[in-house]
Amino acid sequence: MELASASSVKRPRQATACNWCRSHKLKCDAEQPSCKNCRRRGMECVTTDLRRQGLESRRVEPLGRHRKRNSMISQTRQSESSSSLPTPSIFAVPFNDVTRQEQISDDVSRQYTADVSSQEPSSTATGLTLVTDKSSSRRQMIRSGSSMYVLVQWLDLFFTNQENWNAIFPYFQQSLAYSTEVPLSFPISLPSLPPPKETKQYISIFFTRIYPVFPILHQDTFSESVEHLRVKLTSQLESKDYPALACAYAVFSSAVDEADGHPTELGTQYLEGAYVLYAHIVAIPYLTSVQALLLLIIVLKNRSKDGASWGILGQAIRIAQSIGLHRHVPSTSEIDDLHSRIWWTAYILERTMELETGRPSAIRDDECDQILPEIQAPDVYFGGLIRLSKIQTRAIDLLYGNKHHPKSTRDILLEMGRIDRALTDWANEFPESIKPGQQLFCASEELHLATYLSIHYHQTIIALHRPAFLSAPAWLKDRIDEHCAGTPWGDRLRYSLCIGSTSARAILKALSDLLLYSRLSRIITVNQMLPAILVLAIYMTKIPNSLMHNSDMAMLSTFALKMEKEYLKMGQDAEFATGLGVLQRQIAEHVTSLKPAEGQTTVQLQQDPLGLAPQDLNLGYLDEAWPALWNEDLTNFYTDDTEQNMLNMYLLGLPPIEN
Repeated sequence: MELASASSVKRPRQATACNWCRSHKLKCDAEQPSCKNCRRRGMECVTTDLRRQGLESRRVEPLGRHRKRNSMISQTRQSESSSSLPTPSIFAVPFNDVTRQEQISDDVSRQYTADVSSQEPSSTATGLTLVTDKSSSRRQMIRSGSSMYVLVQWLDLFFTNQENWNAIFPYFQQSLAYSTEVPLSFPISLPSLPPPKETKQYISIFFTRIYPVFPILHQDTFSESVEHLRVKLTSQLESKDYPALACAYAVFSSAVDEADGHPTELGTQYLEGAYVLYAHIVAIPYLTSVQALLLLIIVLKNRSKDGASWGILGQAIRIAQSIGLHRHVPSTSEIDDLHSRIWWTAYILERTMELETGRPSAIRDDECDQILPEIQAPDVYFGGLIRLSKIQTRAIDLLYGNKHHPKSTRDILLEMGRIDRALTDWANEFPESIKPGQQLFCASEELHLATYLSIHYHQTIIALHRPAFLSAPAWLKDRIDEHCAGTPWGDRLRYSLCIGSTSARAILKALSDLLLYSRLSRIITVNQMLPAILVLAIYMTKIPNSLMHNSDMAMLSTFALKMEKEYLKMGQDAEFATGLGVLQRQIAEHVTSLKPAEGQTTVQLQQDPLGLAPQDLNLGYLDEAWPALWNEDLTNFYTDDTEQNMLNMYLLGLPPIEN
């Protein structure tokens, strides 16, 4: 196939997706009289003309994506192909050229849809994914590289032609409300501080089990502050006391939950007490306010409310910058060391959440010169997280860097190798008993800290090697062989698929070991398990004859079931939790249906997934297109161009679509 014949201008997409598929961001097969998604759910298939709001139609004629063009369009294509304009990259423009309209459920009136759609910001050419749940009011725009969503989208794309596959992306969108919202009751009064004996216990729990990775308080100063507040609560608090009170509530909330191993009613009361003081915290924007906000973030993240945490983290960073915590002021005082610890805690949280979501950061490294805090023996975990966050910054720049100045395939692969080597060197700095990437065998009282550190390491590995999960194995191996030959990391990059799946298994095993040899900690959340589940699902999909399938499937099933129960227990949307069960069941059915040829026990990565020999493709053209893959919304993957679809699918390692 000659790529030179491709059109120099991308052909317009026909907006034939029905209302239901469009509102749930699913691929619509446009069959008549009903698409597959609507037919499976027993729904009437209705298509609204997005260019002329208010006009509806039922399917009365074939509207396939690949129908023949009329003569005028054919003439236009011939004219375009004969022009001297260079052929654009496959991903140079978004897959969906039609401005996306508001994603509204079918039960909302067409008049309301028209009113809202006129105000809808276009996500065209932004590399953003619109996430919306079953309500008409909740929505978020996220970078398309978000770990959870991009992996889910790839699975839906891979199985789009299989009748027994129900799309899982709509299920995962339902996590939006729980993640971002913190329902609060109207405060009649603030919670009382716990009695002195319980206060001492809570402070001990916090500084023993949580402080080593979030060292943003001084224990003696905090204890004195609590007793000062206890006295003032009997009379009248001043405005400057509220940030300190919020710190106390947040510490007690995290400690109560940590002691129980699960979110508790008492912990919720203290969380609500801290949250209702939010206005008072930001109204007095000084050091204690930053501490209060960071503690509130920790409690929210421990309850898997990452969306709510993100907004508060931005506020905390802005206040920290306004009082100069991001800058180094030469001094040897203990206060300055605390300032450094507070700043680097915010930095770690920012980089962790940025790597997970792809959202823009509030921190620019070139404007920060805060020194590292003094690291003592007990601070090994915090110091390790700081160094890891600096490596994560490089991975973030690689995955979500400025799309106006895209990197070449060669640059991406070489930088991937350098970052991977940096991660390996980072892990080798730790003692054998807590070394990330290996079996942990430290004392049980610190096993949760070593597990937390190890999980963050493996999450970074998975994010870095994500291209291997979203690309055609044969093509990627060929590119690595060409661009990384002779480099110290070329051999390791060839095993990216295995490295990512190994990290996924390690995350799940680390949690299992923690339950076996110690006890759960709230700093290790169920959200951290989710990428591991998705990575294993993709690995079993891409490697159909792996001898690890049975054990991987058992691991996926066990943890998917546990995660489903945990999400329901904490109050997550039931439909989102159900999605984990749907994913597990469908992957199990897929694995069961695989019957490798007799005697075939290894994966032949050189075999092209689409049956196209690499020499039949213009690799230089694909080299130009591949880097933009990480900034596109895969929910709008398909175009009206059969040839272009085939090339897109080749890059992503997807099976051919059905005409």
